[in-house]
Amino acid sequence: MSSPVASASLPTDRRLLGYAEIGGASLVLGTSATLIQISTMPASLLLVLRMGLAGVVLGALFLLNGGVAEVRRSGRLGRLTLIGFVVALEMAFYFAAIRLANVTVGVALEYTAPVIVVLVAPWILHTRRQVIDMVAVAVAAGGMVLIVVPGISFAGAGVSVPGMVCGLLGGVMFAAAMMLVKSVGSEVRGSTFALFFCLGSVVLITPFAVWQTWTSGYHLTADDTWIVVVNGLVYTALCFSLYTEGIRHVRVEHAGVLGYLEPVTAPLWALLLISERPPWTSLAGGVLIIAAGVLVVALGKGEAEPLPEPFT
Repeated sequence: MSSPVASASLPTDRRLLGYAEIGGASLVLGTSATLIQISTMPASLLLVLRMGLAGVVLGALFLLNGGVAEVRRSGRLGRLTLIGFVVALEMAFYFAAIRLANVTVGVALEYTAPVIVVLVAPWILHTRRQVIDMVAVAVAAGGMVLIVVPGISFAGAGVSVPGMVCGLLGGVMFAAAMMLVKSVGSEVRGSTFALFFCLGSVVLITPFAVWQTWTSGYHLTADDTWIVVVNGLVYTALCFSLYTEGIRHVRVEHAGVLGYLEPVTAPLWALLLISERPPWTSLAGGVLIIAAGVLVVALGKGEAEPLPEPFT
């Protein structure tokens, strides 16, 4: 068990910047599910190419900015490697849920993660439970119910039990990844975490991607090429780095609630890009989720980073 968290709080300006990093990354990531659905590329190949491209960019930054020394100082190479594989599983389940179900259902089910984090993090990370966290996640979860239930009922044959199971498993992996990132402490940069996300995904998913691409007879298209580039450079290299950088400096419970901004924008982008029309309840759910984000930013209290300890 780790020692109790220190009572000193992080500087307010750094905490607010962390909120902005998470919120901004989540808003941009709201478009990613629609591009996954547009692509005709096998999901596993899209994931590997996306993470591989981002890994090249992040790897160059890692080597140029003292990343090797950073990892050595942290003493968390094993933990970083584990996080990489957890994120690889989360991404695989997420892609499968989008393909087997639809944009709304796939994104919404993955976002059971903040509920898991709020319930479990105080025991695992040994942080103080705050009432505002429970209220905010309840409000956000209510908004997600408004978004996902109509998506299930109107999707018809597009929703499958395997797709929903994949979405839920993605949520579990997402929650585990956030808590693992937080357990490392603040000495590792967000871009370094993102690099390990990419390495884990490429190592774990490449064999399946080769098999799926070979058996499907897939041929690369121009649309899929630009989708890979956007996914790799914007959603992975940029947004994953920003989101993880933000988690380093805010309560992980707050990071989960602010992450709900992604499913708020996902149905809107689905309407604009692929004419997947969301019901009015999606708008109502979005209002609740935004309100939850305002609650944690305005009323939530920051606290010092927990000292890195074995994740037990």
